[in-house]
Amino acid sequence: MNNMNNLNETDRERVGQTFEQGVNGFTEDDLNRVREDAETAEKKSTHLGQQIESFRLTWSLLQDYWAGTYTAVPWKLTAAIGFAMAYLVSPLDVIPDFILFGFVDDAAVFGLVVSAFQSELDDYKQWKKNRKP
Repeated sequence: MNNMNNLNETDRERVGQTFEQGVNGFTEDDLNRVREDAETAEKKSTHLGQQIESFRLTWSLLQDYWAGTYTAVPWKLTAAIGFAMAYLVSPLDVIPDFILFGFVDDAAVFGLVVSAFQSELDDYKQWKKNRKP
């Protein structure tokens, strides 16, 4: 479920704009910084509610990308996942995390990644399922 529905119209627009700008400006250096802050991302992911599975899937994809074991991923998806992770760990949000329900925008960003890249994420899930241990 996309948590965008839990936001008012103004916040939905702001999250959508932030997502688009963030993904378009995301770099390999930004991705490396996300990797360095893995502990914070894992810790904050507990606040994502229904989007926790999206976090786990996308984090797994990034791990396989970094390891070089899954390379069939377009940069736009990598950037979107990386931005979603960076947004999660950042204290600067559309809705600050310290506000009651402040993580709803973080979950909405993960929902946007899943919505925008569903077929690529399905391909990754299939790849993971077929992979020999």
